[in-house]
Amino acid sequence: MLRIAIISDIHANLPALQAVFSQIDREKIDKTICLGDVVGYGPNPNDCMDLVRERCEVILMGNHDYACIYKPEMFFFNHFARQAIEYTLTIIKEKHLEFINGLPFRHSEDDLLFVHANPLRPEGWEYILSIDEAIYYFPKFSEQICFIGHSHLPTIFIKREKSGFSLLEQREISLENNCRYIINVGSVGQPRDGNPAASFGIVDLKKRDFEIVRVAYDIEETIARMEEAGLPAFLAQRLRTGK
Repeated sequence: MLRIAIISDIHANLPALQAVFSQIDREKIDKTICLGDVVGYGPNPNDCMDLVRERCEVILMGNHDYACIYKPEMFFFNHFARQAIEYTLTIIKEKHLEFINGLPFRHSEDDLLFVHANPLRPEGWEYILSIDEAIYYFPKFSEQICFIGHSHLPTIFIKREKSGFSLLEQREISLENNCRYIINVGSVGQPRDGNPAASFGIVDLKKRDFEIVRVAYDIEETIARMEEAGLPAFLAQRLRTGK
């Protein structure tokens, strides 16, 4: 596989997911991997599950997916997230719950590790947000690159052989053979970095590069669907600001 698209945190936002797959179709992608959280927060869990299952070769477990099959997980959620999962459970199809129940927590291939939250204990859902946290997690995996989601914040941490650790500001990078990376691909369905456009990543194993891709979508359509579903207004309104 030469070009891999990595998507994460769709959160039942169908217009965003459709826009991302339209962009993926233009990118000559060989394989698409989903890092989890297909459901939660948004209004269209069944449609998003259908589309992800149709289009992705690998799908991993996210914490919102897990909460649909293991309800005590909701104890760790805030009020808005719990409300959204409760809504999801009223409409999600049994076939999707059965599918979620079989999802893996990690996937490794071609010196690349894919998890939802972190490489050490992906089922624990601890975040990697800072340089200090990245430094802690780099020794916890053997692959050159670990791709994550979970925080909804596109981020690239690098460990250089001689000069140590840093956070890269650029969104397109060349992958150096003597460096290691922890890369957060951001969120398709609920970005939180101040940019409301959907976010995903593309790694090119032949050219040895990676880029964060942003895709505009019809946010107002998603908000209208959320209002119709009776989901919390806060979850809808934050889509406009990407925060």
